[in-house]
Amino acid sequence: MKKAIFLQVLTFCLVAAGAQAQSLTPQVVASGGGYAQGGGYSLSYTIGEPVTATLTSGSNILTQGFHQPDFQNIVKLLAKVYLEGAFNGANMNTTLSTLPAFPLTQPYNTAPWNYNGAEGVATLPANVVDWLYVELRDATFAPVAGGKRAVFLLSDGTLRDVDGTPGASFLGAVPGNYYVIVRHRNHLAVMSASQVGLPNASVYDFTTAAAQAFGVNQQKALTGGVFGLYAADFDANGVITVADFNFYANTGSQTNVYNDADANLDKQITVSDFNLYQPNASVIGIQQVRY
Repeated sequence: MKKAIFLQVLTFCLVAAGAQAQSLTPQVVASGGGYAQGGGYSLSYTIGEPVTATLTSGSNILTQGFHQPDFQNIVKLLAKVYLEGAFNGANMNTTLSTLPAFPLTQPYNTAPWNYNGAEGVATLPANVVDWLYVELRDATFAPVAGGKRAVFLLSDGTLRDVDGTPGASFLGAVPGNYYVIVRHRNHLAVMSASQVGLPNASVYDFTTAAAQAFGVNQQKALTGGVFGLYAADFDANGVITVADFNFYANTGSQTNVYNDADANLDKQITVSDFNLYQPNASVIGIQQVRY
């Protein structure tokens, strides 16, 4: 009977994991053991009962009884990016993060992103502009296992993981060379111009040149000779069209809100957001960032 139940649980877990592999969060449910990460690695373990069987499918592991330690790399990405809407000439405004309604969990779990990661914090770190969604792609631009992460964007353009460390920590990915896609709720997504060797000790800096992003005219020149993501892709589908204007127009004027129609991230939906949309209308993102 125990074996039959075990196999049923295994089948459910592997089917669920195959359908939503990125939604899995390492956990331990046992009388003894735990999960921890640090120094570029993660470790999960349990104690108190011998292992009777361990089955795997891809990157998924299911153990009957308590399991042996599972020691994994944490691939770290250090990057810097500016958002046109929040940029003030020197850095980015953090006005939005003062909202009581600012989400403490990642907001990319809806269309078009449909990312089911469990990233969240109890309190915001200092100097937060907004959440970003970061993806890793292989040499053929295909998504990679463990290559998705939601992180905070700080006012200086750097990334901060929810574990408090600089950059984005990809659990389950392996060290290697990847294209990096950076997405924001209402700015045009970009992809790195070349593959980035991860983990990287030197920050991949999108802000130094338009050519740091893959493709032609994928970043906008900002004050001070730096570059940033085009504002006003309100529906986040990778192109700025009349559909984005309709999104803005249908939202209507609002104050003190966390809303995708707020292109300049000032908590308000006003004509200032339309003024960011108008010069960017018809800008098209590369195929790899479109939905």
